[in-house]
Amino acid sequence: MMEPEKLFRIWEAGLDRPPLARTVAMLRAAGGAGDSGDPAALPIGARDLELLALREQAFGRDLDGIASCPECSEAVEVHFRTDDIRLPASAASAALSLESGGYAVSFRLPSSADLLSIDFVGDAEQDGRRILERCVSEATLHGAPVATCALPEELQESVARAMAAADPQAEVELSLQCPACARHWSEVFDIESFFWTELQAWAMRFLREVHQLASAYGWSEQEILALPQLRRQTYLNLIAE
Repeated sequence: MMEPEKLFRIWEAGLDRPPLARTVAMLRAAGGAGDSGDPAALPIGARDLELLALREQAFGRDLDGIASCPECSEAVEVHFRTDDIRLPASAASAALSLESGGYAVSFRLPSSADLLSIDFVGDAEQDGRRILERCVSEATLHGAPVATCALPEELQESVARAMAAADPQAEVELSLQCPACARHWSEVFDIESFFWTELQAWAMRFLREVHQLASAYGWSEQEILALPQLRRQTYLNLIAE
């Protein structure tokens, strides 16, 4: 497991931020993106792979959760491992292209920086166009330049589908079955919200332990954080006796 001090830095970096900005802040605090630079510049799927790896370092490879059956509302326990949802990463610099009906479009995958720069209005069609305008580098009709917004709607949808196909990690779906009514369904797994919920719970629990140990023994926070987990738990058990 990752050192508590580092986990606290990652948690503090994500506090009071909306999910998209929080993801980038957490990866920056952890030193994420490696040789690829700023995590905000990564395609969404590659960014989520970084976040998945960070979650592995923090809490291990096993993931457990609860889903609600859409048919009978039964609470369904879900267990899987990080390798079960790890898909091939998309190259940050990969240039994509599409040709149809005399149109030629060059584009790239959207990044967190792209999404953070857009004022989303909650309309899927309008928001999708804004993403395309950020990510299309060139569009032509029979060799003559055309604006992204002037592309036929069907072609815009084809570009969006090509983006999704090139970056499958950006939207991972879990295949689930209800043990009560046997209903099969798929549900999108959001690594950001899952990891953040775990991290929040861990931080609150650990801070309570720090408070207990500091109150009982007069140790500083740094001294408590430096204790091995087994020894720290032993002291907590002694306090509870």
